[in-house]
Amino acid sequence: MNDRKFDEYIDRTGTNSVKWDFRNEVFGREDVLPMWVADSDWRTSESIIDSILERARHGIFGYTGTDEETDRIVMDWLERRYGWKIDPNWVVYANGVVPSLRVVIKAFSCPGEGVILQPPVYYPFFTSVKNSGSQVVTNQLKMKDGKYRMNYEELHNLCCPEQESIPADPPPTLMVLCNPHNPVGRVWERDELERLGSICLENEVLMVSDDIHSEFVYQGNSYLPLASVSPEIADNSITLTSPSKAFNTAGLPASIAIIKNEQLRERFKKAGEKLLTRPSVFGLEALIAAYKNGEDWMDDQLDYLEDNREYILEFFETKIPRVKPITPEGTTLLWIDFRKLNLSSEELKDLIVNEARVGLDFGSWFGPGGEGFVRLNFACPRQTLKKGLNRIAEAVESIS
Repeated sequence: MNDRKFDEYIDRTGTNSVKWDFRNEVFGREDVLPMWVADSDWRTSESIIDSILERARHGIFGYTGTDEETDRIVMDWLERRYGWKIDPNWVVYANGVVPSLRVVIKAFSCPGEGVILQPPVYYPFFTSVKNSGSQVVTNQLKMKDGKYRMNYEELHNLCCPEQESIPADPPPTLMVLCNPHNPVGRVWERDELERLGSICLENEVLMVSDDIHSEFVYQGNSYLPLASVSPEIADNSITLTSPSKAFNTAGLPASIAIIKNEQLRERFKKAGEKLLTRPSVFGLEALIAAYKNGEDWMDDQLDYLEDNREYILEFFETKIPRVKPITPEGTTLLWIDFRKLNLSSEELKDLIVNEARVGLDFGSWFGPGGEGFVRLNFACPRQTLKKGLNRIAEAVESIS
């Protein structure tokens, strides 16, 4: 593997980077080392850069659509990487996963109805539900032996309530899955997805799965799309994904929704007419180049991230044993347990921001079960990672 393209420090300040240029607005000071936003601190694949430059030279950037060749490239990527064979008719192109999620909620959940989330989970899920007028219904993940698992018993009761008093009335009609899960790093296994799918099918609860981190899966784990588990589950699910995380192209809007069920697909399209746009011209170029020519770059990136992950786990074990990272099976995100320090939310925030001078996501942002945790993005050069971890270690030692 060529580490140089990931080891190189690139100054992102002055580029209107949310991560680097808005530190004062988010954390109240400019000198924090930002390790929070889930984008990467290295250049994307040269194939993507070359494709964008070539398209830019054309000089006309009008409304942009997709064709059969785009469909084929997407299909080939899914089959090659995950063994998932799809029909091109299942694919709907859009400008982002979160905008697409909002459309799903709008299309399949009426105001007042419940939408099941599995916190601690990506916080835009909460705002997407609430802004639509629906109710958040929490099916909180459980931790056992340092690993998060789904609470199926509670999920069953939420979908098919056995008590008169339930969190949402009428019962939930929609459930949002995150696979791999942000922030806890689980890559859900077949038996877990089968059980989840069975409960939702039995109770006519539609499933939408945010799979934007699907390319980030580490050795010993295997990403399985929910819709690939069975034809029945495919007919009762919508998969949302994008190359934007894997190839660091979040500023180039482009995503796909994969919807086998024709009725669901048409309903999604209709709801999205006023809420979604097509991929941007450069977003589409990035998507095509990523899925067509980016595989070797992606594999090298995974190797580098795997090394970063191992470095982190060893660092905490040897330098800060009281602080426990949850080993990520996927994503570039580390969910870190600070609860043994017995700090309040404000004290933990002060420790991280003002003592360590590191910008992280705080667990309380991710809903119930997030208190006492922080989220760190390790998609950065090793020198940045070492600097951030050393700052955290020094801050923790200062209160020992």
